[in-house]
Amino acid sequence: MTYVYRNSNTGQVVPLEQRDPCLDMLDNWRIIGGPEPADTSGPASAGPARPSEHDNKAAWIEYAVSCGMPESDAKSLSKAALIEEFGEDPDGED
Repeated sequence: MTYVYRNSNTGQVVPLEQRDPCLDMLDNWRIIGGPEPADTSGPASAGPARPSEHDNKAAWIEYAVSCGMPESDAKSLSKAALIEEFGEDPDGED
């Protein structure tokens, strides 16, 4: 079976025959496919926390990319547009 990693900064997708310990350690690489569910306990599967409305645009871009938006699209939007698109707290706390 193949493990599929995705770089949240660049959108690059890399299929590998086995898990890569180096990619597993990096925050910007996540397993998006493979023979078993991704391990959610390590940094490879932990995305950035939803930023507050007071955080800078770069934090909102990083969050949008971690939610699946291409980085070029996220950078082209204003901070207000990113907040409108991704600002709702999924836990309903905001």
